[in-house]
Amino acid sequence: MLNTASLLGFVLTSGFLLVIPGPTILTVIAYGLRGGRKVVWACAAGVVLGDLTAVTLCLTGLGAVLAVSPGAYDVIKWAGVGYLLYIAVQTWRESNRLASHGRLNNAATNPEGAASVPLSRVFQQTFIVTALNPKGIVFFLAFIPQFVDRTLPYWPQVIVYGLVFVILGGLNALAYAYFSGGLSSLFTQARALKWLKRVSAGFLGSAALITALHNAPNP
Repeated sequence: MLNTASLLGFVLTSGFLLVIPGPTILTVIAYGLRGGRKVVWACAAGVVLGDLTAVTLCLTGLGAVLAVSPGAYDVIKWAGVGYLLYIAVQTWRESNRLASHGRLNNAATNPEGAASVPLSRVFQQTFIVTALNPKGIVFFLAFIPQFVDRTLPYWPQVIVYGLVFVILGGLNALAYAYFSGGLSSLFTQARALKWLKRVSAGFLGSAALITALHNAPNP
């Protein structure tokens, strides 16, 4: 069903592209720093579902629409930017609430020293950030067909490549969340956590900026 050489090339190319931090990974890093390693699986699950949504939208025709309609592309892009900025502001505000504390109340019960972050919120927000990235949807439209063997049935190949990318994206998010989550164990004092939250807010703001700078592709 698949050309082995093409599949290997797809995996290697995808892996190289995925390790370069974009809006999704910056969001994952931010939550890893805030919530520690307990948020690892929530981050990965959100990214997987977000990528799966993006691949599905691409295959159902939205990718083609976004590729030729700058207006539609911009609507989704700015919705994503707005959402990232909202999360960044909320994170910054949380840091201010820690300013007057000498030590976290839950430091003794939280061995990682990380702030309590609802896993449902981590999952929801990483999913939305990933799914609301129009560049990702258009990327699938342009990237996957390059590895399709024209001597084999088209749709089975596209679906398998899409699923492979989703799996690789989830593993990549898992790794980034794990390592950034490990850094949170260094922060148990409220003052240190305050600045850690502000760094997280900076990552989220950077993700918003990167998203905002991406222009719609030329029709």
